[in-house]
Amino acid sequence: MTDQTSSARGRPRDTKSHTAVLDAAFRVLQREGYAAATIERIAAEAGVAKQTIYRWWKGKAPLFMEVLAHKAGQAVGLPDTGTFDGDVAALLGGTFSAVSTTLRPLMRALAVELLQDEDFAESMREVFVERRRANVRSLIQKAIGRGELPIETDVELVCDLLFGPMWYRLMFDHAPLDRRAADDLAKVALLAAQKQHLP
Repeated sequence: MTDQTSSARGRPRDTKSHTAVLDAAFRVLQREGYAAATIERIAAEAGVAKQTIYRWWKGKAPLFMEVLAHKAGQAVGLPDTGTFDGDVAALLGGTFSAVSTTLRPLMRALAVELLQDEDFAESMREVFVERRRANVRSLIQKAIGRGELPIETDVELVCDLLFGPMWYRLMFDHAPLDRRAADDLAKVALLAAQKQHLP
């Protein structure tokens, strides 16, 4: 499937205008909320024609998905602490901080969108979810290389163990997404990975 954030539908993007649209969309979101954030409002905020936005994105949801990926990429780097649980705690700590301070409303809104639109759900998995999981896979492979985790580690299950609680707490808001949660989840993931294949 073609990435909904690609520019294949029109002329190559102007980098300055592209960044202006992403920044404008985020400002409109913070000021007015997702429901009120129309393409027209975003275009006016960015100082571009709305046709420019429609040429680059199929609609509001794909645009905000790229905003989410852009902001998450800025907030969270790939750590290298020397240990699996240290790396995971750092990665989740940065992710949880970004979610709790700026990205929670957007992630909730896009979660609703993906339940209603199969094509968008597929793009969300490819553009946002898969990139986050790829980061964790990288940390797991490094840990296997250091001998911290067994070669037989179920990589996808460990990814689920780490990201599942984030989405659960994000949607139901029953417990905080904070550094303590990141540290605890890192320890749980390490223990689970180490014990997976014991008799």
